Amino acid sequence: MKRLFSSILLLAFIANLAFSQAASENDAETESGDITFDLSAAEGESNGWLHENDGKKHYLTALGLVAFYNVFLCSWNRYVGGRDWAKVGPSEWNRFWERSMEWDKDWYWTNFVLHPYQGAFYYMGARGSNLNKMESFLLTVLGSASWEYLCETNAPSKNDMVYTTVGAFSVGEMLYRLSLESDEISKLLAFAVNPARLWTQLFTRQKPLGTTGHINELSLRLPLGTAAAHVNLVDYDGDYDETEIYPIFFSPELYVVYNDPYGHDSNDPYSQFSLLFKAGIGKGSGNGADCNFAELDKKIYYNIRIISDGMMFARAPSFGDDRDTTIGMVMEYDFDWHSYYLISSLAPGFAIKQRITNEDDSTFEWQAHLAGILLGTSDFYYYRRDFDSTYTDETNGKSGLTAPYNYTIGFETKLMAKYKQANGSNIGVNFRGYAMYDFYDQLQYLGNGERGTQLGWDLIGVTNVQAELALNKKVRIGIEDELYTKYGIYENIKNVFQVMNSTSVYAKIQAK
Repeated sequence: MKRLFSSILLLAFIANLAFSQAASENDAETESGDITFDLSAAEGESNGWLHENDGKKHYLTALGLVAFYNVFLCSWNRYVGGRDWAKVGPSEWNRFWERSMEWDKDWYWTNFVLHPYQGAFYYMGARGSNLNKMESFLLTVLGSASWEYLCETNAPSKNDMVYTTVGAFSVGEMLYRLSLESDEISKLLAFAVNPARLWTQLFTRQKPLGTTGHINELSLRLPLGTAAAHVNLVDYDGDYDETEIYPIFFSPELYVVYNDPYGHDSNDPYSQFSLLFKAGIGKGSGNGADCNFAELDKKIYYNIRIISDGMMFARAPSFGDDRDTTIGMVMEYDFDWHSYYLISSLAPGFAIKQRITNEDDSTFEWQAHLAGILLGTSDFYYYRRDFDSTYTDETNGKSGLTAPYNYTIGFETKLMAKYKQANGSNIGVNFRGYAMYDFYDQLQYLGNGERGTQLGWDLIGVTNVQAELALNKKVRIGIEDELYTKYGIYENIKNVFQVMNSTSVYAKIQAK
């Protein structure tokens, strides 16, 4: 509980610091590239159903969205989905504040993607009602708490309260800004990026506030590749030394950079961010997880990757005319769910980014990030494969581990370097490193009748090397090699070593 509230208070402190200059009644921001009110149209001018945004705060619209969404989602799960946990009533509502919070062991996709997106829906609804970022964050906390205490029969979840608030701020602010950009392309695309606009525009008859034209880079990559993986248990007495092959996979990747990362100066959180979304599918290795779809899991390779970082505030010190530098505070939100491993993290920290421009117009770009993980996850002891009946939970007759992942704290780093020629051809290397501590109060079953046993550290590294050849301004071809390694150092069970290498060739559409 203390860790949960420490995380919430830390973000509130960060947000207060970053929002200190947003004190005007309308939260107008004057810096170039920041979200601002556009009141240039004549008073009373309208465009069909929608009218010019007057900048007034619509608190009831935002609160109404939170209430409607929670009731709708709970009712859907109860009456359509038949979920027992959604059958709430007076017994859950009576003195609800006395219910104890716990860590849950829900499906990782639900906990670390759907919950941040649920909170982002609250957040985007508040932003679309002209609330500032702090007000929108506080409304998200209210929405998450009311869901945990009033809309589920389960114990309120500590991890959900972190990911549906802090995670929602990261996801929500990025999607809010991208929906404004999408509006320039298609209204349907804008609604798809930010569905909360359906509610806010209906009741306010105004589009969300903000400016457009901030997309610095936009690309779509289409890789085709193959991968090989290996795992062994260190000093294990039994026979466990396994290699897996993923013969072929296809993994489209969308990459967006909002405002120029280099030479950025702003106190406006998320006025500069990068977002990578990747979804891969292919032929499986023949080994699968112990789950409801175990046979299907053996046949299909999959990878869903969301990697993002957003500047909370930044300064642009001058180190020469040929150098554009950004130094400031950053928020990392990562989710990497692979057939072979699982990583997620929510981590505030510091970053330095620099671009050096040469006389021939080629550039060298580099970044270094160091962040502290408020809450993260890693796969527990090669979670996808059974290896010993000692670690079987006999209480429910199910083989495998009770919870397939750890909740973690720790540290995260991102290191990036890229050399780009004037024509767009480039070569680059990226590294993501995680030192994750699997803290006490876990849910795993360890064969001795105990749960919640302290497990130790997961040391994880993901390294990418890419080379691209520009065919013209919009089309490139390239090759990529990625190496994933993990060493798990545990106190009560054997250590584990994992490695996977994947190689792919790709075509890339550089839209901007």
